[in-house]
Amino acid sequence: MKRTLKLVPINSVRIDGDTQSRVEMDANWIQKIVDDLKNDMEYDPVESRFDGSHHWLSDGFHRYLAYKQLGVKEINVNYLPGSQFEAQVDSYGANGKHGRARTRADKERSVEKAIENPLLKDKSNYEIAKICIVSQPFVASVRDPERKKKQAENVKKHFEKKIQEEQNTNLISSEKPTDRENPYAGEAPSDEEIKAAELALIADQDAMYKLLDSDDALATAHEEIKRLNYLNAQLETRLHGLMNERNEAVKMVKQLQKENTKLKAKK
Repeated sequence: MKRTLKLVPINSVRIDGDTQSRVEMDANWIQKIVDDLKNDMEYDPVESRFDGSHHWLSDGFHRYLAYKQLGVKEINVNYLPGSQFEAQVDSYGANGKHGRARTRADKERSVEKAIENPLLKDKSNYEIAKICIVSQPFVASVRDPERKKKQAENVKKHFEKKIQEEQNTNLISSEKPTDRENPYAGEAPSDEEIKAAELALIADQDAMYKLLDSDDALATAHEEIKRLNYLNAQLETRLHGLMNERNEAVKMVKQLQKENTKLKAKK
């Protein structure tokens, strides 16, 4: 069904129908929108369900409150015919793909409200996930808190296993004999290198905690592993480049030393 765009009196738009699924509104975000509108920035129309008398707002509460703050009398609304209850269902997925990003608590509240909604009482986890724009495992974890705990444990084990495999791979690689001389052999790491290693460790720990808090843990784990592998490849390429640069610099210094010796011998 295609939405209809219409300029309507702002007072005909209802926000008291339990059609707002965030845990709380962000006052700073509302102020940002107010400032943007004062500078002639355009925002997408809010969305609603129209029952013939009222527009039940389902998406765009921050924008609506910003318009109210500015004293705007009429606003553009993209609406579908429907009831207050249908607007509630629409609200569960609001901002899932645009606008102010939802927090994990916002997503949990949307799923909880969807599960409790009589219109959705027979819906599966998969169907609820599509409506709320979250993952199926996320819906399952809201229905069953113990499952959420198990998911976190499984992701943690998966992450630790990948780290161990990477460490084992690096250990095996370091034990392979090489014919090339290591230009860094015998050199202790600098303070900068030690600090960089510490920062990298902290970053990896932060990534793991974010992973455990994500709404689709396994998918996030996969993406994190891909990112780390890509980063590792970049670092290896850079390291090889630096080693080549160092070797070239050593050759240049030796050549200059030979030329200097020859010049001294001629004097």
